Amino acid sequence: LDSYQQLRQFTADASHELRNPVALIQTNVQAALSDPDSTVQEQRQQLEVIERLTRRLGRLVDDLLFLARQDSGILQPRREMVDFDALVLEVVEEQQLQAREREVVLTLDFDQLPEVCGVIGDRDQLARLCTNLIANALQYTPAAGSVAVALAGEGDRLRLRVSDTGIGIPATALPHLFERFYRVDPARSHVGQRGSGLGLAIVATILESHQGQIAVRSREGQGSCFEITLPIRAE
Repeated sequence: LDSYQQLRQFTADASHELRNPVALIQTNVQAALSDPDSTVQEQRQQLEVIERLTRRLGRLVDDLLFLARQDSGILQPRREMVDFDALVLEVVEEQQLQAREREVVLTLDFDQLPEVCGVIGDRDQLARLCTNLIANALQYTPAAGSVAVALAGEGDRLRLRVSDTGIGIPATALPHLFERFYRVDPARSHVGQRGSGLGLAIVATILESHQGQIAVRSREGQGSCFEITLPIRAE
């Protein structure tokens, strides 16, 4: 019964999230079609809005499929040796453009790396985990702020820390951060960058299948720090 109720809730939430961008796309298309005298600049602006909404819709569908496949057991993570330091470096490099556009300084610290940085798991899922954490930090960090990524060894585990100087999270919201579709406050995200409420739920799902753990520290107005650990595996 519980699983059935969870499925019904998931379906209802997913339908609600999909409806909003689809409706906005339809509105912009109808506006463009109903005004034959619109200028090239006006048409371009409408196309840019549609393109942004389409990308947002694509990300949402991708996230929904990932979680649905995880829940059903269809998506079994691959098991291979992953050089986690190289993976983190790739993700940080990929996020640098986003950081520059937001005027946020994104740094990477490898000063305390252990000799072995291998992790057994699915490389694509681990990359998604790192991307979600870093992109989330960038999203909630205003211009002139900073996001610091640090990878270090901690006994037989690797510790990845993503800390920011952003707007922080209320204490009452911390226990709910990894619930699906949960948002602390949709108005807190930057205009045009409204999240799906699935990013941290996906992080938690990936960590669970990789014997990982996560901890969060945050205070409103003083930034946040997400810290994950994963077991180190030698070749």
